[in-house]
Amino acid sequence: MINIIIADDHQLMIDGIKTTLADIEDFNFVGEASDGYRLIRLLEEGVAVDVILMDINMPNLDGLDSTRKITKQFPDIRIIVLTQYDEKRFIKQMIKSGATGYLLKDSGKDELEKAIRKVAAGEKYFSGRLSLSLVNQELKTENAKSLFPKLTGREKEILNLICREYSSQEIADKLFISFHTVESHRANLMYKAGVKNTAGLARWAVENDFVD
Repeated sequence: MINIIIADDHQLMIDGIKTTLADIEDFNFVGEASDGYRLIRLLEEGVAVDVILMDINMPNLDGLDSTRKITKQFPDIRIIVLTQYDEKRFIKQMIKSGATGYLLKDSGKDELEKAIRKVAAGEKYFSGRLSLSLVNQELKTENAKSLFPKLTGREKEILNLICREYSSQEIADKLFISFHTVESHRANLMYKAGVKNTAGLARWAVENDFVD
């Protein structure tokens, strides 16, 4: 039996999912929530759940913050993002927050069932309409342009100063290193982020929570 909770602020969406999957005997709907706080309260009350179908855009506590909190507090629960957004930045943010599946709301019954079963079994699942090959490539930690590249302490320090609009010379003076060392770090950061200029680097840093 796979126990499922649906978190969505539209009751029609919740009812529609339940109706769509009603004839699958081993799917058991154990709760629903219209925002993240209600969802977490259900879990804290001890509701046994294997998979959460999580909307991103919810009031009070949205799907992104809810996923972060749940994966820390309840690491065994698997989360599938069920959303209308197919933009890369949403996918990246939700995966980084702990989601193990990403599905578009206009997906059919067969794909929804497949996603739930795979995620419940400990696998990852991304909508067939998304670029799975791209997601897999970016999740490889060895890839210098990976989704979450490893930054050294010095790189993080310099990245924060870049985002605060310090020039290379100002960074060099502040950290007591050479101008050329700063430029080398800047170039390496842009390579890891897969961007072409400082503006792109700053945007990437914000989107991926590298900025203090």
